[in-house]
Parts: sequence; C-alpha cells; structure tokens
Amino acid sequence: MALAGFCQLALAQSESVKVNYQKIEREAIANEIPFSEKTIMGTIEDKMAVLGYKGKEAKGFIAYQSVRLAELGTGEYDLYFMAERKSRRNKDNATLTLMISKGADDFATAKKDADLWRKAKAYLDNILPAITAYDLEQQINEQQDVVDKADKKYNNLVEDGQSLEKKRKSIEKDIENNKKDQEKQQADMEKEKLRLETLKSGRKQ
Repeated sequence: MALAGFCQLALAQSESVKVNYQKIEREAIANEIPFSEKTIMGTIEDKMAVLGYKGKEAKGFIAYQSVRLAELGTGEYDLYFMAERKSRRNKDNATLTLMISKGADDFATAKKDADLWRKAKAYLDNILPAITAYDLEQQINEQQDVVDKADKKYNNLVEDGQSLEKKRKSIEKDIENNKKDQEKQQADMEKEKLRLETLKSGRKQ
C-alpha cells in the first residue's frame, strides 16, 4: 500500500498554480514530492551550490539570482523555490513550488513564456531522482555519525578496560605484598612475644 502511494507520488506531474508573492497573485509551477520540505530544499540548495549560486530568503521563497540552468535553456533567470509540507500529519510529502523571473518584476507565465514554462515543468517533473540521491546521502551521513559515535564509545570502553586491567594487576600485586608483610610481621610479633615471656620468667618470685 505504501509502495503504491510512493509510485503515485513519484509519477505526479507538475502543474501551473497561483501563489501570492509581495501581495500580488503570480503564476508558478508546483509538484508534489514524496519527501519532507527540509530534504527538498536541501537538494535545491545543494544543486545550486554546485553551480555556484547561493539563495536568499524572499517572502517564504528562497531566491537565486541570475541563474543559468541548462534544463531551462540558455537564458539567465531569477529562480524562486519554496517547499511546503502537504499537511501536519503528512510530514513526508511536500509541494515544491517554483517561480521564474526574467529580471526585476518580470515573472514568467505559461501563456507568454510557453517554451520556458514547458522546460521548467519538465525540470520539476525530473527532480525526484536528485532528491532521492540527496536523501540517501543524508541518511548515509547520519548513519556514519551513529557508527562513529558507537566506535568512539567502544574504543573508550576498551581503553577503560585496559586501565582497569592495569589497576587489577597492581591491586593483586599489592595484595600479594600485603600477605608477605603480614607473614613477616606475624613472625616478628611471635619473636617479640617470646622475648617478652622470657623476660617475665626472670622475675623474682
């Protein structure tokens, strides 16, 4: 059942939607992705960083200025990305929204920028493998941290064990020396007692 739901989401096609940005209703492209908004935006940030772009918060969107993206053709655009959780209970599904500006307030629309719009929709339609790969790397990194911590804890326990072993040997040696000291002291004590008795026997009656 879960697999069927995943396949359905994976095959979801992007669509044109209306969003409110800077108090103006604008046209955007959106696609439902079977991952959390954090993972989706992490993927976008990672992909843009590789291309040399850094995003900036813009009224709920993350904006990337003057971007040249091969999937969108040879033009240079300002790209506005936003990922929102589908619902409170459904934290593993989010909607990725993209607005495209050709500069300043000249936002692209499906009608006047048909070719760009088609390419942008295809871009969102094909972004799932990148998000899946990013999510896998995050899981690998997190698991590596778990392994590293477990390894460190194990090594600490080994070192503690070695330290305790040294202390044990030292204590055993101390015990053995103490036994010898007890025996020697007992012999000395008996000798002194015997001398005392000898001295007492010399008293005049």
